[in-house]
Amino acid sequence: MNPKASIIILTYNQESTIARAIESVLRQRCRYPFEILLADDCSPDGTRGVAARYAEEYPDIVRLMPEHPNRGLVDNYFDALQECRGEYIGDCAGDDEWLDDTRLERQIEILDGDQTLSVVFTDVEELTIDKDGKRHSRLNSSREDCRRWMRDRISGEEITIGVLDNRRTLPFVLSSALYRKSALAKTLDVHPELVRIPEMGVEDVPVIAALGRGGDAKYIPVAGYRYYIDGESVSNNLSNEKEYSFYRRVLLGTSGIASGYGISASRLKGHYDMKLSHIAAQARHAGRKDLIPEIEATAKLLGTTLPLRAKLHLLLLRLGIYNITVRKKR
Repeated sequence: MNPKASIIILTYNQESTIARAIESVLRQRCRYPFEILLADDCSPDGTRGVAARYAEEYPDIVRLMPEHPNRGLVDNYFDALQECRGEYIGDCAGDDEWLDDTRLERQIEILDGDQTLSVVFTDVEELTIDKDGKRHSRLNSSREDCRRWMRDRISGEEITIGVLDNRRTLPFVLSSALYRKSALAKTLDVHPELVRIPEMGVEDVPVIAALGRGGDAKYIPVAGYRYYIDGESVSNNLSNEKEYSFYRRVLLGTSGIASGYGISASRLKGHYDMKLSHIAAQARHAGRKDLIPEIEATAKLLGTTLPLRAKLHLLLLRLGIYNITVRKKR
């Protein structure tokens, strides 16, 4: 019997945390059959060995993707997606974990009961571990910029525009969601270049945008996912150069998706202004004057102009002023 849902666990070099991620999905109390696909991207540490032990111990639930050369996050995700047998798809990062052991069953039943929905998502707990090892936790529902998305129902059009025009937060965290595979396929099968974009470096933005094209979204008020911020990750960079590169790639990818969906650059100007200013700031802090022409060219590729704040960062960079320290009054 095919599983009702498939949960992808992406992992790379996460020997110390992958078991936690797998166990968190195995704890689900769900009356529907589900499978876990472990997608290890050629980890140099012992991650694959841990994953193999779980696949051996739970052969009816856990599948380990075949060993392969390193592909990068995007291709690793979509290669795993192609192997999913479930009607619904969820995921978990190898250094995070699922919360609420009833979330999967609840999400399945909501999607079963309403064919106009493409996705059901939950609240997220963000757990930061500081340099002293202290843990600081907060829910997305406590954040003003996230709360606007936490409504009973959100139209698909609003989801697509919202993820492409995001200034600070996405409409939802993909790992808190369960989505209808067929809703993603509506775009992925016809226009894969709008969904599977390796050069963008992330899978969530294009997937969420495509899901918005496939139906509406629903929020359920439970904390279903814990996101760990502890050191460096794909979206939590510790160097200015990596931060610059990451946001520039996402900017260009977002522009390509918007163009494919017929969304004008003027509609996304607020987003573009914020992110162009951000990458200009990263170039300045890194002292990378050589990146100035690339930033100017990026604005043109986006079909917009550099905002005043970005221009100021580039002016300071040209002047050799890389960081400004503001002294507080005593």
